[in-house]
Amino acid sequence: MSKTKEDDIEIEKQLRVLNKKPVKTIVTKIDDIIDCVDIYKQPAFDNPLLKKHKIQMSPDSIPGLRTNKTISSSSILGVLQKEICPPGTVPIRRTTKEDLMNAKKIIKKTRLIHANNTYPNAPPANQQFVYAEEIIEGKQYFGGTAYMSLHDMSIYRDELSTSQIWLLNGPHEQINSIEFGIMHDPLLFGDGRARLFGSWTADGHQTTGCYNIMCPGFVQVNRGITFGYQFHTGIYGKGVFDIYLMVRRAPLSKDWWLSIGSNAETSEPIGYWPNEIFTHLANSASNLRYGGFASALYRRSTPPMGNGYLPQLTDFTRTAYMVKMKYVNETGHTVNLDRRSMQIHRSTTTECYNLMLANPLGDLDITMAFGGPGGTITFGKEDL
Repeated sequence: MSKTKEDDIEIEKQLRVLNKKPVKTIVTKIDDIIDCVDIYKQPAFDNPLLKKHKIQMSPDSIPGLRTNKTISSSSILGVLQKEICPPGTVPIRRTTKEDLMNAKKIIKKTRLIHANNTYPNAPPANQQFVYAEEIIEGKQYFGGTAYMSLHDMSIYRDELSTSQIWLLNGPHEQINSIEFGIMHDPLLFGDGRARLFGSWTADGHQTTGCYNIMCPGFVQVNRGITFGYQFHTGIYGKGVFDIYLMVRRAPLSKDWWLSIGSNAETSEPIGYWPNEIFTHLANSASNLRYGGFASALYRRSTPPMGNGYLPQLTDFTRTAYMVKMKYVNETGHTVNLDRRSMQIHRSTTTECYNLMLANPLGDLDITMAFGGPGGTITFGKEDL
């Protein structure tokens, strides 16, 4: 049997796992097809590691933390998607053969940088990042959170650009990671709109992990919001929108829960990455990073990041930002990062992308601005 035919058979097999028979199908105003599938028959449970997993409908409660029990997913659904799935079902964005093939190309091309943002030498010219992280030896992180600004950007079909948070643990070859935030990716989503994304791996994307729900792993519980959800964006210089995002490890089950909302008080869980699929992340993360990633599969240049403009800290209608950046401690509570221990990492020159941290006085929330227009790196110089 030819290699091509074997690949086609494997892809068809994966599509049968991902595209379960729906109870109901929702077509959004931007023509996304959302299948409402039985919550107990969703793709996650085709993962052999989750055969005995008992589904969790909500994260463990945290002592002393007030939550709003009346919030429903309709409160954060925009004008493009108002319908939610029936009780007992969850929304799964339908995956086509082209979607799956494109996702595999993206993971293969960006595997090293998505695993640990490090290279033996310099990164490829068409894969670049900028991020900030707290450097405190031996510190454990049980989640990360921030408000992220939302922007439109013009990117080509083979490009992707993110605003995201990384949770990492383990050696480079077997790195465990959870990445989440906002992605512009025409190959993955069919357009370049700002959308919710998540990614995971337990071995540096060698054999495990994927974007969103394109492999069995993430357990969806929310009936309205899922990966691929499109955000409403602001207008440069006039007004800006942001969204609250958090991943935290539940203290008892040790599953990693993704929550989203217009603010922290009204945020609600979307679903979780079960503890069983990880090795080094089974307990905690050793690194927590905030920033962006930009890549092109075939072009030599990289696309815009953030809002496409270099960052500044004077006018937040003209810059991409993250505010109230916090980590989750061992008790499940969000805590301010130590500004004095924050370091900025860039894989390219500041003419392409940059990141700026505000300088708060005392124990205040951390704020950063980041992004840039991208460009082409030629022998260490920028041709913008």
